[in-house]
Amino acid sequence: MTRHEDVRTVLSGAGFTRDLSAAAAGARPAAGASPMRTVNMDGRPHLELRRLVSKAFGVRRIDALRPRVAELTDGLLDAMEKDGRPADLVRHVAAPLPAIVICELLGFPVADHEVLGHWCDRITTVGAGGVDQEAWRELSGYVTRAADAKRAALGQEAPPDEDVLSTLVRAHDEEGALTQEELVTLVIVVLAGGLETTQTAISAGLLRLFRHPDQLARLRDDPGLLDPAIEELLRHQPVIDLNRVQVATEDVRLGGRLVRAGELVQISVNAANRDDEVFPDAARFDVERRPNPHLAFGHGAHHCLGAALARVEMRAVFSAILRRFPDMHLAVPPESLRWRGGHVTLGLTALPVAW
Repeated sequence: MTRHEDVRTVLSGAGFTRDLSAAAAGARPAAGASPMRTVNMDGRPHLELRRLVSKAFGVRRIDALRPRVAELTDGLLDAMEKDGRPADLVRHVAAPLPAIVICELLGFPVADHEVLGHWCDRITTVGAGGVDQEAWRELSGYVTRAADAKRAALGQEAPPDEDVLSTLVRAHDEEGALTQEELVTLVIVVLAGGLETTQTAISAGLLRLFRHPDQLARLRDDPGLLDPAIEELLRHQPVIDLNRVQVATEDVRLGGRLVRAGELVQISVNAANRDDEVFPDAARFDVERRPNPHLAFGHGAHHCLGAALARVEMRAVFSAILRRFPDMHLAVPPESLRWRGGHVTLGLTALPVAW
């Protein structure tokens, strides 16, 4: 399905589920089940688990992070400028910023952000063998050890930490609100989501601006266009390199045909974001496009928890670059850039720039 209306309907969850297992029926995964069962659960079990971490990504909490994200961005750009030009924006900014921010939000040592990024890179590889089980075990072991350390800290008289990991540990130990497997999987999903998608949105978004100098010039002349520009980048520049398959849980009329219960439906968010019926002249990149009801962050119960955080990070990077490096440009021919294949996200391996 590629039409915006149809993709939105499937994502809404009414009559469809992400869980393709025959035993889905809204149940939680049994002990020892695949970690992807937790990722793909729907209905009330999914909402209950989502509620445990949603507060950390609420508008008020994310707004409070803006100064910290701006501080980190300027620090990374300082280091890039000190190293000299040309510089790789992926290595200097797009990769480390989301990693550091999500580590702080989760409650992990910032010093571990590179090794955590390496594990996430491996578990988001798309292949016939499914999830990289060795990387998943290694990352699961790290999360388990970090949770045990939080338990020890929570037993002291100091005020409890408000990071995501501490919240989930308390929910597990004191409320029995989730299993240990669910705790570990939730943390990994939040970690990978906070790293992979935002890194791609920043680097690929910057490339899109560099390749549209007329639009970049409009932004430089009017920084007030930055928010609609970010929405247009999210719509126009694909981040997820994967078409999701969902299964109908009841008979649903979709795209002029009847989809019967049990039938599979494949949807393309990237195609839906280029639907001319919703986005006039959809192939055109326009930083002033309004309205912009794109589906880059999904829709419905599975709408990306980190959407507000991703927007804050993108805004911090783009505004700082426009302010500090008004003449920044690609340092290599665009056709020489390499895209990382075989992953859930469609990311650049490097983005050399000069100024």
